[in-house]
Parts: sequence; C-alpha cells; structure tokens
Amino acid sequence: MNTRETIRRLLAFQPVPSLPIIEWATWWQESTARWLAEGMPPYENKVELMRYFGLDLLVQEWFRPRNARCPQPPAHGVGIVRDEQHYDELIAQHALYDMQMPAVPNFTRYKHEIDTGNAAHWFTLEGFFWFPRTLLGIERHLLAFYDEAAFIHRINRDLVAFYKQLLPWLFNQFQPDFMTFAEDMSYNHGSMISEQQFDEFMLPYYRELVDYIKQHGTRVLIDSDGDISECLPWFERAGIEGVLPLERQAGVDVAAIRRRHPRLLMVGAFNKMVMHQGEKAIREEFARLMPVARQGGFIISVDHQTPPAVSLNDYRLYLKLFREYAQSL
Repeated sequence: MNTRETIRRLLAFQPVPSLPIIEWATWWQESTARWLAEGMPPYENKVELMRYFGLDLLVQEWFRPRNARCPQPPAHGVGIVRDEQHYDELIAQHALYDMQMPAVPNFTRYKHEIDTGNAAHWFTLEGFFWFPRTLLGIERHLLAFYDEAAFIHRINRDLVAFYKQLLPWLFNQFQPDFMTFAEDMSYNHGSMISEQQFDEFMLPYYRELVDYIKQHGTRVLIDSDGDISECLPWFERAGIEGVLPLERQAGVDVAAIRRRHPRLLMVGAFNKMVMHQGEKAIREEFARLMPVARQGGFIISVDHQTPPAVSLNDYRLYLKLFREYAQSL
C-alpha cells in the first residue's frame, strides 16, 4: 500500500497494514543546522530531507491572502494594517486578496510522486482567527472583537470571497488528500476567545467553505497549537473533520479526545519534548499513543516541529522506534 493510499485510508477510519512515518511540520531551522554540524549531508528542501530520513512523503502548499507587495510586520505579533483606510489601500494595490492565481511549486515539482501515490499532498488556508490577527496584531485583534467587530467581519467576508475564487482553480488541477485551516487560537489553558465569539465571528465563514472542500474528497482539519480540546465541538459544528498538532505540553490527551469525539481525525500528538530523553522515554510515548492509533483515524507525528535539543542520533533513534511501533497495529 503506497503512502497516499495509506493516508487516505487512515483518514477514512479504514484498516491499514502499518502507520505512515511522516513529519507534517518538519523541523526547526536550528535543529537542521545542528544536524548538518553533526554530519547530515546538505539538502535542497524539506521533501529531499524526508527522503534522506526514509520518511513517507508529504507535499504541502500554503496559500496566503497577502503577497510580497504587502508590508511586513515590524515585529512578531505586531499588526500590518493601521486602520480600515489602510486596509482599502492594500487591497487597491493588490497586496491583499490578489486574484491572480498563485503558483503551486511543490505540487508541480512532485506531481509524479503524487500521481503514483508515493507522496500525499495537502494545503493550508489561513483561518478566520489567524488572518485578522495577522493584519491587526495580537493585542489589537483580541480587543477588536469588542471595539472593531464590523471590521473583523469585513476581513472575514473578504477572505471567504478570496477562497471562493482560489478553491475552484485549485481543485480543477489537484485533489489534495487533506487540508488545514491555520488558526492557533488556543494556548495552554484553552481558547483565546469564547464560544459565543466563535459562533459570531468565525462559524458563518467556515460554513461557506467546508462542505465545498469536502465535496472534492479533501479532508478538512483545523491547526491550532495549545489546548484546543474545549474548541473541538465548535469546529465540529462547522463541519471540521479533524485536528492537529495536539500538543502534549499543553495537556492535550488524545485518548480523552477520542472518547469524547470518536470520529474526529487526529494528526500529531507525539510529545516532542521526550525525543532527546532516550529510548525508554520514546517508547513510553509511543505506548501512550498506540492504543488510539489502533482505532484508526489517527496519524502519529511530532506534535510540532522537532526542537533543536534533539541531536541527529536522537532523531534517528526516534525514527527507528517509530518504524517498530508503526508495524505493530
């Protein structure tokens, strides 16, 4: 069974002979810099590094509603848009929602691998919490739910309109196996907004897109760091089928999620903070996850990017043990 078929079957709760060995978020740059110093050969891109480690190939495209004409934020968490007039100016300059269809270099470069099933492919859209935060900045965005509600709705209406032009163009060429909406709306104590705010500012816009995406055979997942457990019923009402990365350091428990949401798809969940702690710790983490993996609908992977505390030998040990457990379904 090839990589693409394995992943599609897992995401349909169908039996597979073994788990795929994947990295959905790959590695921090500091991690790969360390590994290069420790003897790993130079590599061209992340897919080629997947090949080097013998991973199952995942090919991703990320579609951003802003392009190179858009100003960059002066610092992390600082907004881009000064006010609604500035927002209008950026749209007029085609810096936001540029309807010239984007390139898909990864899907194009690895089309043969995708078509033959040797690679799965997926894409990411920026969600209805993520993108307004990008434009407004972290602090202003949270206040805007009270102070600039109409502006948030306008941004999300414009975002939906952009995606409604993008998606038919994309599905005319490709049938991605799954996709994620990037949100990052949770932290280690839960959601940054209330269910009422989700229902008002996000739910209507999800409902305009999710069914259309699923009609094309693409599974729809939400990507939020932190503890997203309390938000899962909200997203299920929007038609979302799954979630990643399920960060253990935020207290996420995949067994508890499976009990409460038996048909929710899950990707990730392997605690990255044990990867450098030796074989016993790695085995204990796989033992925590495998009972849920054996139920289907769950693809184990690191619960975010592999951190630089992990040496090249640590990572090779992790992969060796991953292959052992992957065969033990």
